[in-house]
Amino acid sequence: MNTKEILFWIFLFISMGLLIWTVFGNSPTEFIALAGLIFTMMLKMWSISDRLIKLETRFNNLARDFKEHIKESKNGRD
Repeated sequence: MNTKEILFWIFLFISMGLLIWTVFGNSPTEFIALAGLIFTMMLKMWSISDRLIKLETRFNNLARDFKEHIKESKNGRD
C-alpha cells in the first residue's frame, strides 16, 4: 500500500465517523461532514489518476516496442 491509499482509508473512517456523528449526535455541521467526504473522494481520484498515468505509460511503451518489432521484421524480409 502506498501513502495515498493509507491516507484514503484514514480519511474515510474519519469522514464516516463525522457523518454518523452528524446524523445521530447532531454535533458537527453538515458542511464539515461533507467536506470530509469530498476530501476523501479527492484522495481516491488522485490515486486512480496516478494508476491511469502509469498504465498509459506502459501502453505507450508497448506500442513503441511493437512498432519497432514490425519495422525489424519488415527489414529482415527485404
